[in-house]
Amino acid sequence: MKKFLLSGLAILLAMGLMGGAFAYFQDTEESTGNTLTAGTLDLQVKDDGLTDPDPWGDGVDLTWVMADMIPGVSTVTNTVDLRNVGSLAGNHVEISFSHSIDEAGLLESDTDPNSNPEDLAKWIRITSMVYDGVDILSILTNANDTSWIDLEDVTLSPNTDVGGPLDNLPPPGSVGGTATFTMSLKFRAEATNDIQGDILTTTVTFTLNQYSSQ
Repeated sequence: MKKFLLSGLAILLAMGLMGGAFAYFQDTEESTGNTLTAGTLDLQVKDDGLTDPDPWGDGVDLTWVMADMIPGVSTVTNTVDLRNVGSLAGNHVEISFSHSIDEAGLLESDTDPNSNPEDLAKWIRITSMVYDGVDILSILTNANDTSWIDLEDVTLSPNTDVGGPLDNLPPPGSVGGTATFTMSLKFRAEATNDIQGDILTTTVTFTLNQYSSQ
């Protein structure tokens, strides 16, 4: 009888050591429909250009236009409004300028048929530049050979430097908020014959940045 009990105990111990001989209940549930959506930083602009006012959109044109400019007389003032219609708030706005020039045919009075953009840009004086209440003109540097701030100066260092006067400007408020950029220009009386008939095309680029390091 003792041998039988010892034998049965040995069998039970052997079954316990085998491990896989037992089954356990399981109940599995899932987390579904998980989506990871990137936020958006979406800058829109509009203007009140006198010749071609543009509604809110991804770009505007013909905001600052002076045709048949008269030295010392021709002026223009206009405004571009900015707003962020994305889902993320921006950190700062950067404004940059670029120019191209068109000789518009050869004129007898044009003493330089191969003008560069800066040859005309330096005669277009900036008389006012304000962004969201910030007087940018007062912090711009006269970076060329004139005694005034002009459309050439805003393409030159230190005005174009990271952290300079055209960088780190306040973003258009919270998402959906707006900011306003206003600029006034005047054609200087000192303009010379080498730019007669020339056409300067200026592009003003507004960049909404997410981080301060951009």
